[in-house]
Parts: sequence; C-alpha cells; structure tokens
Amino acid sequence: MLVHICCSVDSHYFLQELKKLYPNEKMIGFFYNPNIHPKEEHDLRLFDVKRSCDSLGVDLIVGDYNLESWLDRVKGFEDAEEKGDRCKICFDERLLKSAALAMQLNEKYLTTTLLTSPMKSQNDLFNQGESIAKEYGLEFVSLDIRSNGGTQRQSKMAKDSNLYRQNYCGCVYALDKQRVRSSKIALEMFNNIGRQVLKGSASWTLDTFRELHRCEKNNIPHILQKNSINVYRLLSGYVCEQSSSSTDKNVIPSYIFTHSKSSKNLKSGEVLWSDIDYNGKKIMLGFCDNALFIDICSVNLVFGMNYKNTIDMLYNPPLYDDELAFRIKILGSESVKPFIVLDSMLSFLKINIDSVFQNVDIFEVIKL
Repeated sequence: MLVHICCSVDSHYFLQELKKLYPNEKMIGFFYNPNIHPKEEHDLRLFDVKRSCDSLGVDLIVGDYNLESWLDRVKGFEDAEEKGDRCKICFDERLLKSAALAMQLNEKYLTTTLLTSPMKSQNDLFNQGESIAKEYGLEFVSLDIRSNGGTQRQSKMAKDSNLYRQNYCGCVYALDKQRVRSSKIALEMFNNIGRQVLKGSASWTLDTFRELHRCEKNNIPHILQKNSINVYRLLSGYVCEQSSSSTDKNVIPSYIFTHSKSSKNLKSGEVLWSDIDYNGKKIMLGFCDNALFIDICSVNLVFGMNYKNTIDMLYNPPLYDDELAFRIKILGSESVKPFIVLDSMLSFLKINIDSVFQNVDIFEVIKL
C-alpha cells in the first residue's frame, strides 16, 4: 500500500490505525507536498515525517519539491478559501503523483494522510481519491479516523510523541489569509539577507527538532516544551547623513542589531564616541539619546571576526544568540533602543528603521 504523507501530525496516528486494518500489508510512505511554503517549512515537516516513519518502521519515498509547477496549477485560485477550489486542485496534484508512483511500484492500494486533517474536506478527498485511484487501476482506502474522538486521540498522540505541530496548512495563500485574520504578519515569509537563523523561524525550529532527535537517539533525558515569546524581525532600515533632505542620497552603510525598535527620520544629533572596556578589550561606542552606535573594528573585537565593512557583516552575520547576548550586555534585556554598526565613527545621523515584534509559539528542548 502506498500512503501519501502530508505531515507527521497527520501520518503518525493514521499509519498506526491503518496497520490495524491491514496487518499484513506493507506500508510505503510517499512525502510529496510542493504546496508547502517556504522551503524551510517543507524541509522541517519532511524531517519530522522521517523521524515518525523511522519509529513506525515505515519506508519513505520523498518526492520532488516543484513549487513553481504547483503555483502554475493553482493560478487564478490564489484568493480561494480553505477547503475550496484551490485545495481540490492541490489534492489532485498530490494524489495524481502518488497514484502514478503506486502503479510504478505495482501496489494495489492507495490512500493519503490528508484524510485526517480537520482543515480538509473529507468527502472531497474520498471522491477525488477514488476517482484518481480508479483511473490508475488502484483501490483507494477511504479511512475515516476523525470520527468518534479520533481527532482528539490524534492530537494527544502528536503531543505525547513530540511531533512538530505546525500552525498552518502549508501553502502561502492559506498562510497569508490565516495571519491576516489574526492581525499578524506572516513572519514565516521573512529571511535574513545573510541567512542568519532567526528565533521562531522554520530553520530555527528544524535545529530544535534535530536536537530533539539527537537526545532521543542517545537516550538523553529531555522535555520538548512549547513556549510563547515575542520574536523580532527587521523589515527594513538605513542610516543617512542628518543634513540630507532625501532618503535615497548619502545613505551610510550600516548593520542594525536585533531588537532595534521602529524609528522614522530619527535624528541622532551629535554622537559622542568613547572607548569602553569589554571583556578586557577596548571598543568604541557612539552615544546619543536616541540610539547607540559601534564601529566595525570594535565589532570584530567583540565577535572575533574579520569583517571588511558593514556590508560584509550583512551577508555574514554573527549567530543570532551571540548578537542578542551582546546587545543585552551593552543595553540590558529590556532595551529596544536602535543599536547600529557603522564603518567609521560619524556624527549627526538620521535613522529609519521598520521593525516588528510579534508573539509566536516556539518549541524548546530542555535537557533534564
């Protein structure tokens, strides 16, 4: 039997229930979900599906991540609601690919873990699955495990098994609508220009689940805990000479540290530069009421780097934890004052920062 798998939360319980009904049938999982966006989220869900399948003894085949082809398929249905026409096209895309693979492998049965998701129309999936399976000479297994408390049992098993519980279906259109309804920004769509792994991002969560997997394999006592935090994202920012009347002239290369609050046309006035002792090293800080500055040479001393300039730092940033720890040590844990790196010690500057703090749930591995 070929089982199309969308995520570990849906597959972990589904596969076990399926084995009860077909105890003599070998299950082959097929992870094919080009709809999941961004790619980091796709890879995170795939990692946890592999972890789940390994624990259940289910072989897994991984399909291509052909996002552009999927976007072409749903073109014109971007604004369709969840469980609507876009979802039907998405089901067809994944089930057709699964049916073709099942036929290639000489399998008799086909089914999908999408059947367990409360975000999907089960009747539509039954009808589409049976129609596509028939076209390929297969038998579609229309298993209903949602009824009679199945959804609640699935949810409990996902939590007890430390599975990655995502908070949106998968595609960019559903994500955007969901975040708009909750008056939030889709932070999942933001990446640091230098690929710094940001707290609360899919890449950050993937690192967390890799650590969880390492603890499991090495029998290290641990707890996977969900925590609610305010994460920071810099949307845009630049520094220019205070005397400049245009926002696109005389821009000064700079690097803006995390947790620097939004500031529009903020004038620094005279910046007073002074050296301070930091872990036995003399670094230069530029002080003014509205912001704090540091020069790139001092940054190299702090982080043990050899940045040529702030542009180099933008594309090769320090680790997020190191950057935040330095900021806290200089300004304190509660400060949101703009903290900016400059190539040289300048004065009379104008600052423009567009940033956001947003509440998100993150997973953390706590070793016991």
